[in-house]
This record gives sequence, structure tokens and C-alpha cells, in this order.
Amino acid sequence: MDDRLKSLYSSLLHVLKNEIKVYSELHRLFLNEKEFIINSSADKLYENTSKKETCILKAKILEEVRSNLVKKIVKFLGIDGDNINLSVLLSYSDDVHREELRDCQSTLYFLLTEISQLNETNKLLLDSSLIYIQKSIDFINQFIFPGSSYLNTGKLKMDSMNGKILSWEG
Repeated sequence: MDDRLKSLYSSLLHVLKNEIKVYSELHRLFLNEKEFIINSSADKLYENTSKKETCILKAKILEEVRSNLVKKIVKFLGIDGDNINLSVLLSYSDDVHREELRDCQSTLYFLLTEISQLNETNKLLLDSSLIYIQKSIDFINQFIFPGSSYLNTGKLKMDSMNGKILSWEG
């Protein structure tokens, strides 16, 4: 393998390892987010969201660097640049880089899958919390702004009755 190509693959490995660090941090932040949602810690949730945004920005920058490196490798190898992924690049690398690239690929796949699942779980938790809050507000509003209990005809309105308070004297 040419020294220039080895250098490009080494740079790619360096970027992938940095991506793993960023996605590991993002994974930890998603785990924290779940805890903060469950414990209703709004301040910690806002702070955590800010940290997530920073990680996502770092990941985008690293993705751009990785993309540029892949383009350079593809150009150097003289292969078709369409649908190039890490698996394709593995076949052109030497044994040392191949193993490290494969390890990075599997680690990134695991992290991204976990992050996606945690994100979906957190979304469901937030949606449930919002529904609970809305129902609580609606319940309180019924006491603050009670509607009429009777129809224009003078009959009792049955669909707006949520319950009855009974007093038993005995």
C-alpha cells in the first residue's frame, strides 16, 4: 500500500475514533435525558439539551471531515464515488487498517443504534408527559371556568359531567 494511501487511511481512523468519542458522549447524554425526564428535572434537562446540541455540532463537523477524507481516498484509488461506504473502503485497505476500521464501524453502528432507540424512548416519555400535563390543565380549568350544567331547554347536560360529589349523612 502506498504511503499516501496509508496516511489517508490513518487520518480516516483518527476521525472515526473521534466520532466514537463524540457519539459515546451523546449516548451518555441521552441516558441522562431519560433520567431527567422521569424525575421532572427541567433545569437539568435544558442543560443536557444544550450539551447534546454541542455534541451534534461536533459530530456534523467530524462527518464533514470524514466525508472529505473518503472523497480523497476514492479519488486516489480511482474507484466510482457513488455509494461508497466504510465496507467498500475496507476491501482496499491493508490488514492493519482493515481491522481497526472494522472495529470502528461496529462500535459506531452500536452507538448509533442505541442513540436512536434512546431518542425514541425519550420522545415517548415526553409525549406522555405532555398529555398528562394537558389533561391536568383541562381538569383544573373545569373548576376555574365551569361550564353550564344545563341545556337551553332546562334539562341537565349529561356529557359534561365528570363525576359527582356525594355527601352521606348517617
